[in-house]
Amino acid sequence: MESKDSLSKRYYRPELDIVRFLAFLLVFLDHTVPNSPDPRVASVLRGFAPMFYASAGACRFGLSLFFTLSAFLISELLLREREATGAVRVKQFYIRRILRIWPLYYLAVSIGVVVALLPGDHRGELVQMGWFAIFMGSCYSLIRGGTATPMGQLWSISVEEQFYLFAPWVVKLFNRRVLYVFCLILILIANGWLYHLGRVFANDLRVWTNPFVQFQCFAAGILLSLFVRGQVLRTTYWQRLLLLVCAWSCWFYASHNLHFRFRNGSDNPGSLALIGAYALGTVGCVLLLLAFLNVDQKLLPRWAIYLGRISYGLYVFHELSLYLVTHIIFGHISSFASPLYFLKAILTLGLNVIIAIVCYRYFETPFLRMKRRYTVIQSQPV
Repeated sequence: MESKDSLSKRYYRPELDIVRFLAFLLVFLDHTVPNSPDPRVASVLRGFAPMFYASAGACRFGLSLFFTLSAFLISELLLREREATGAVRVKQFYIRRILRIWPLYYLAVSIGVVVALLPGDHRGELVQMGWFAIFMGSCYSLIRGGTATPMGQLWSISVEEQFYLFAPWVVKLFNRRVLYVFCLILILIANGWLYHLGRVFANDLRVWTNPFVQFQCFAAGILLSLFVRGQVLRTTYWQRLLLLVCAWSCWFYASHNLHFRFRNGSDNPGSLALIGAYALGTVGCVLLLLAFLNVDQKLLPRWAIYLGRISYGLYVFHELSLYLVTHIIFGHISSFASPLYFLKAILTLGLNVIIAIVCYRYFETPFLRMKRRYTVIQSQPV
């Protein structure tokens, strides 16, 4: 068990940066790799096409991994703060989150407004940016559906911000036992909504962007933090590999047998199928985090750690990078069967990395330095 003295020290785990980068990479693949039926893809892959589509669909759980990791790290830091100081300083928590999230977020919203003002009928995108400006992007998706804006992924940031509304308060006010009950309530709420959305045959977008549905991932992250609290997980390499295989199997099964029905052009698969798919997705996130926690730092490549540190920028601007590469260079190449598709994906990723590096170095870093003034438990590398 960790002493109270050790709890007050820096809490930085580079393996979590690796998980951040992996989560981004999965989201990137979900948005770039074809994941709906295409006869040209079927002609190339033949009998392997269903497995390919299921694997591509499984990548969407990278966003669930982001949510689970965020809840794990936030609750871990708040619990350490409470044990080290005897309280949770809620005001400082919100200042830290504002300095970390808002500058890049509103820069992205501003870019979205500029794109919406370009020639063409983009009024829907402009209205969407207005909803994003007040962190109601997920609600816009529920009510109006999505648009083609390159900043559409910002809806998930609004879900994250909604999690922050209650996260510091529950850790401040509740003991460990009540926290377990609170997480159970979140899971019940998420599954209650999934049951309802299955009964009314809601479409995929309205299920996926529903913040109550995604709260299940936040609950899982908090539960994982409570589970590993004060412990160093002793896991062999084979056990970690098995956890990774099980995590991917959960996502693959959910995509192939349950959730993928949406993307195959079918109707809502029903309440039980939705509940099962999202449960498997969440379990997969927890298993993957367990596979990486306390891994030997000598095995972690530095370039991946760095990309994990700038993963917020990578995530925020990956759709913009795809938009620029598509409209400026390649046009609408959507088929996996095209030899230019891979070049398009590589150039998009390269441009995305360059944008994220520049933003992190020259735009985010000053705000991160300000954030350190309000930090109780240091969670950044020296």
